[in-house]
Amino acid sequence: MEIDNPLRTADGERFVVGTSEFACFGACFHRCEVAAIVLCRSGRAEALVDQSRGSVTPGTLLILLPGAMFMLTDRSEHFRADYCVFSRELFAEASFRLEPAFFRTLREHPISHPAPSRVEGMRVWFRMAEYTYSDRENMFRNTIIRNRLQNVMLEIYDKYLRRAGHSEREESVASNRQTELFHRFVGLVQEEYRRHREVGYYADRLCVSTRYLSTIVRHVARCSVKEFIDRAVVLEIKMLLQTTDLSVQEIAYRLHFPDQSYLGRYFKKHTGRTPIEYRNDDR
Repeated sequence: MEIDNPLRTADGERFVVGTSEFACFGACFHRCEVAAIVLCRSGRAEALVDQSRGSVTPGTLLILLPGAMFMLTDRSEHFRADYCVFSRELFAEASFRLEPAFFRTLREHPISHPAPSRVEGMRVWFRMAEYTYSDRENMFRNTIIRNRLQNVMLEIYDKYLRRAGHSEREESVASNRQTELFHRFVGLVQEEYRRHREVGYYADRLCVSTRYLSTIVRHVARCSVKEFIDRAVVLEIKMLLQTTDLSVQEIAYRLHFPDQSYLGRYFKKHTGRTPIEYRNDDR
């Protein structure tokens, strides 16, 4: 029996609010086609959002942007979480005037553990969102939820800036430039990793030397440029193997590998398993 995926909107709906055990995400990558806010109610689990990993316990907040790769493992028996998902269109409307730095922050910190007062505030927000969702005769329903989404995103961003602001204000101009370069690198990888895996390509696009880019990425992400790119590619391959019936050849074509043999060697190098072994073991 197929388990429903709560992180999607129904036909004709621009947003959905509910509570779920998130059973369909066990040890399987999913690409989010929507934006979502998730607040853990009970139990525990381990979450992987793109290249960020963290524990999920009561009060943990997950922010999933459209296109994010998401996996939830080691769920305890009584794991439950509230969720509110938004169509890409509604999310775009709510975030139209928000600055790019905000989305970089969300992308780099999708898993957070707010203070108890903030958790209670999020619970109130979810109750209000649930009321709006159930009030189907309200002609301003979509406008109200759009405004509530924008409000909560600004609240989240404000708390992050206040927590990090003091140290960030003391950074030198050079350090700020390095941070900005890393943010641009991450965004570029998100756009291009399916087609380009060469360090030189990203250095050229960012107008810096490969050595300088390597220094910045290793300082911020604690890994090499190549490792960062390869992680994104491997996550994509895993997701396609787990959630689609595409052949290895079709996946190789989609990700611009020369052929399925090359993809197989690449995947085994990074995971220790062939694509077929991975697909069979995780079904």
